[in-house]
Amino acid sequence: MDRSGGFRSSDRRNGPLIGGIVLVVIGVGLLVGQLVPDFGRYVVLVIGLGLLALFVVTRSYGALVGGSITTGVGVGVALTSIWTGELAAAAVLLSIGGGFLFIWLVTYLLRMPEHHFWPLIPGAIMATIGAALAIGGMAVSVIAYWPVVLIGLGIVLMIVAYTRRR
Repeated sequence: MDRSGGFRSSDRRNGPLIGGIVLVVIGVGLLVGQLVPDFGRYVVLVIGLGLLALFVVTRSYGALVGGSITTGVGVGVALTSIWTGELAAAAVLLSIGGGFLFIWLVTYLLRMPEHHFWPLIPGAIMATIGAALAIGGMAVSVIAYWPVVLIGLGIVLMIVAYTRRR
């Protein structure tokens, strides 16, 4: 255990315990989905929230990543029962993008050693496309130019990396 009272994510002895808890959470979610009418659309959300609860207890980075992404997917799936068409697609993309951004935010706020830049990339891409779909009209046309934005960001990152080496 670490100073905060949680398990260190690098502590390999807890791997089987965490794996077992993950399997139980997934199994319970799937079983309830079969037994409770109309609960199926919330199964992914319940699994994601269970993984986030596991993160709270263990501080396992894997539980945070899996829980954030799965919860994002689950929120998006749940919202598709309310909205249809491009709005439903926007909700799914915004929710998944939010899940990735949540990973970055939590690791930043908790000053975790696993704090990395990578969740911002898929999070920003999905949130931007989702926002364009939600706005509709001309914003959807702009999505066609998304690769140009990625190329530009890639060039900027390469220049930054090159100048840091010098």
